[in-house]
Amino acid sequence: ILSLADGPYFHLFAYHPQYLPLLRLTNDEADDIHPAVSPDGTRIAFSSRRNGFWDLFIFDLQTWSFVQITSTPEYEGSPTWSPDGQWIAYESYANGNMDIFLLEVPHPEKAPLQLTDDPSTDHSPDWMPGENGRQIAFVSDRSGEPEIWLARLDNFKERFINISLDADSKDSHPVWSPDGNLISWAKDNLGDHALVTWNIANPNSTAIPAGT
Repeated sequence: ILSLADGPYFHLFAYHPQYLPLLRLTNDEADDIHPAVSPDGTRIAFSSRRNGFWDLFIFDLQTWSFVQITSTPEYEGSPTWSPDGQWIAYESYANGNMDIFLLEVPHPEKAPLQLTDDPSTDHSPDWMPGENGRQIAFVSDRSGEPEIWLARLDNFKERFINISLDADSKDSHPVWSPDGNLISWAKDNLGDHALVTWNIANPNSTAIPAGT
C-alpha cells in the first residue's frame, strides 16, 4: 500500500509485483499520505487533508468505508498500529512542537495520550510488532542530531533510550522487522546514504550496515 502523486494530489494505491497492478484506493480532491495497514490486514490508517486539515482516517477494506479519527487544525500524520490493533501512534504538530501521541482506535472521541513532551522534534513512530510489542521506535533530535530512539511503554523511569548513538549522521525512517527482533533505518552522513539494522537482543551493540 503506497501513496503516489497522480495529477494534482497524492492518492493511496495497492500494488503487488506479480499479481496486482497499481490499484487506486482513493480518489478525493485532496492529498492522502502515510498509509499503514492494520495487523489483521483489514484496515488502512492514513493522513489526509480532505477536510481542509491534516487529520487521520481509517479506510475499511471490507466495507470500503472511511472513518475520521482525529479532527483538529493541527497536522497529524505517520500513523502506526499497535499489535492488537487497538491503538495508533502518530506524529502531531501540537502546541508549536512536533510530538508523538497515542489514540485508542475504538474510542477516537477520547483525548489522545501524549507520549513525548520534549522540546525537541519527535516524529516518524513505528510500533513494535508481535506479542511483546510494547516499544515504539521514533526519530528525535533531542540529542542535537536526528537519531533513532525507543519509547518503552512499560518502563516509566527510563522510557526513552537512544539506540543509534551517532552524532555524525542524520538518522530517519525507522522500521521494525515483522518478528520485532530488528530495526532498520536510513542514515545520511554528509551526503552518503545507507541503511543499517540493529538487533534488539544486543541493545548495547551498534547498528550494522545493510547497504548503500
